[in-house]
Amino acid sequence: MSRLFRALLFFSILCETSYAAYRQDQSAEYVRDFSALYAQSYTVADNGDVPRPLVHHCVAKGKSPINSGTVTSISTSFLEGKNIIQSSELQTLCTEKKHCILEGNMTLEMSSPLKVHSLTVRNGATVLWTDATQNKKDLWLCAGYVVVEAGGRWDMNIQDREKRAWVYIMNNGAYHSGLQTRAFGSYAAHGMHDTIASQAAKAPALSVLGTEMGRTWSLLAEPLNLGDTTMQLMHDPFEMGWKIGDRIVVAPTEERMKSEAQQFFITAMDTSGMVTIDQASTKTHQAEAMWTGGKTPLLASAEVINLTRNVIITGDDFEEVECESGLPDPFGFDTSTAGCKCTDNRRSCTVGLHTAVAHGGFAEIANVRIEKCGQRGIEGKYCLHLHHMMDCATEDEREDSRCILRNNAIEASQQRGLIIHSTHNAVVDANVFNDVRGASLYIEDGNEMLNRISYNVSICPWKDNGCTVPGTSNAQADTSLNQAGLYMESPSNHLIGNRMANHFNGQFNNAGNGRGPVEGQICADHVPLGIWDGNTFHSNGRFGTYLLGRNFPLQDTGQSVGTNGTTHYGLQCDAYGPSGSDNGLTTAILNHFDYGNAFVGQYSAGDIQYFGHVSVNNLNNVYWKETKSMQDGCSAHIDNALLRDGHLALPDAMGAFIIENTTLDNVDLGANHHCNVGITGFLCMPHYVFDTVSMLNPAKKWIDFDINNYSNNNDGEFLGGIFSLSPTDAARNIKNTENADFLLPPGYRSLVSTTFDYLLDLGCKTAGHLNLGERYYKGI
Repeated sequence: MSRLFRALLFFSILCETSYAAYRQDQSAEYVRDFSALYAQSYTVADNGDVPRPLVHHCVAKGKSPINSGTVTSISTSFLEGKNIIQSSELQTLCTEKKHCILEGNMTLEMSSPLKVHSLTVRNGATVLWTDATQNKKDLWLCAGYVVVEAGGRWDMNIQDREKRAWVYIMNNGAYHSGLQTRAFGSYAAHGMHDTIASQAAKAPALSVLGTEMGRTWSLLAEPLNLGDTTMQLMHDPFEMGWKIGDRIVVAPTEERMKSEAQQFFITAMDTSGMVTIDQASTKTHQAEAMWTGGKTPLLASAEVINLTRNVIITGDDFEEVECESGLPDPFGFDTSTAGCKCTDNRRSCTVGLHTAVAHGGFAEIANVRIEKCGQRGIEGKYCLHLHHMMDCATEDEREDSRCILRNNAIEASQQRGLIIHSTHNAVVDANVFNDVRGASLYIEDGNEMLNRISYNVSICPWKDNGCTVPGTSNAQADTSLNQAGLYMESPSNHLIGNRMANHFNGQFNNAGNGRGPVEGQICADHVPLGIWDGNTFHSNGRFGTYLLGRNFPLQDTGQSVGTNGTTHYGLQCDAYGPSGSDNGLTTAILNHFDYGNAFVGQYSAGDIQYFGHVSVNNLNNVYWKETKSMQDGCSAHIDNALLRDGHLALPDAMGAFIIENTTLDNVDLGANHHCNVGITGFLCMPHYVFDTVSMLNPAKKWIDFDINNYSNNNDGEFLGGIFSLSPTDAARNIKNTENADFLLPPGYRSLVSTTFDYLLDLGCKTAGHLNLGERYYKGI
């Protein structure tokens, strides 16, 4: 498919095409549709201003495998004492038919274009690619793979915003023993991370820095309406480091994946935040500030992400590779790290480039664009990957991590976006994702701890679950089953200020006992949460905030970074101490903002409080199946929250379920909504206590007792639950003569279902008698 045809097709559809939501068993359908799907993606390599010499020399020249006889090792001794070589000189020694190895205190200065079959940097060698070495507007390196090994350094820093540096990964058959095909990154020998502190000089160092950006994303300050050719941002584009010609994408804000993103190029900017765009908007995107009584507004505004960078990692088109039988699959994922494994559901793999930082060393990748990436169906081959880096914390007070991925733009991926795997204390900050199939951010095995994942933005630009991909190692994260913007097997990481828009799930924590090499070594159900604060999830088809499985964090599971995030499974995971004391760890999800989703919450969770949570215009502003009283004996389950315009599906509870200091606005409440359904909800008589809760704009009938069980129970015996005011509020309500924003009518303390008509003998009235709601089993 020609670049011109792809560009015309991309701009002509304007997101009006229907996109398939693929199941795990639909790899054949995905391969059938791939050309049409990929034609709707944007890549700089196919649609942008790419230097013609780069295209002529590097693009799709075919595979030409080499053997050991065509390896050239460039070292100081090879050059008779010379320790600096220019790329033009290296080109004469390492042709496109030769694998080039730099080693032995040799420094390569990138000053002119370079094309080699493949490139390894190791044993004291350095690649230096900076503003000082690059004296041209565009400079590129083309290779089948580029890998920094033990003792090698890659020092790339292009701060001149008028310069562009290209790393072009060719599909020429080159194969690296560690990272395999079409790879860019660093690779330390297995086990090196165990002694990395004492062998720092032997570890690879990878530094890839584009022009620094103040912000990679902003929000609309005013709605972007149909026909508009300007948009008002919340930030000064000049201070953010944006420039005329940059490509931006605006997130959809219509509820539940019903709309699509729009992309524009900036044609003019103003310090006020006004940006002029190259074409009129064909949709409307929301911009609203919601005040909840505090000093900081909640911003229900479309994200605007900048996807232009001046360091670009790109490459040849995706190739559909035939599968091989008999490849190893030690963990039963139906994938293999050795290549494309044949399975009942997958007969080929979709292969692009991938980048990885593996097994140790230092890495900072910042302000870089990565595209045409991911190898669908091959284990471990993603756009940006921290792989078994172990503990990334440093002893240097000036640096807080040796694993830093920040300000990057990832687009047009066929297998996830950014992956954290068996890595701790990494920094993943302000990256933006668009058109990533599968999970954009993926925390892999469940042993990962204390990684700081902050202020990242992911947009699925297609409606109707259009960012799914079949044939990967995890159907939960990637397919129509449960695709997610942020997917994790481990909640013990810090999630701060991230925004996920228009996915099937915004954030999805899949509680388990570990996957792959750490399976059975994690306390299933009991892993503590890290700091989760200020994340926003909107327009997602299923959940915004979502915790699947049983989430009951314990005070001490024995898990630590020192044990690679594992614990002695089954030994320190008891919910109760020897004397019967509660071992739970009271924790909180702070200041999350969910709007326009179908669900918000989890199935089973205890000792987890939603503090400062704002849940607006979700079909279910709260969705909670079962819980317990807080371990500390006093904390509320929901505190200081705003719940507006939606249903509250409240849990069955072992003890009182407490909501305090909260505003309920135009909501209805469902008691023990999953009573006796499947394996959840078995008490079916929860007690909900409301303390300083305001009920604004209530529907005339706002109570629903056990909505799921009218068909399950012939006699309606489980229509249970009690709604009570706290003692303080009850005393105030006794004196309430104005019926002002109290949950119950003046004079009442509690409310129960009509099922419990024996209470009428005590002079009580039920919800039905007060006409406050509840469905009746009889007659339905």
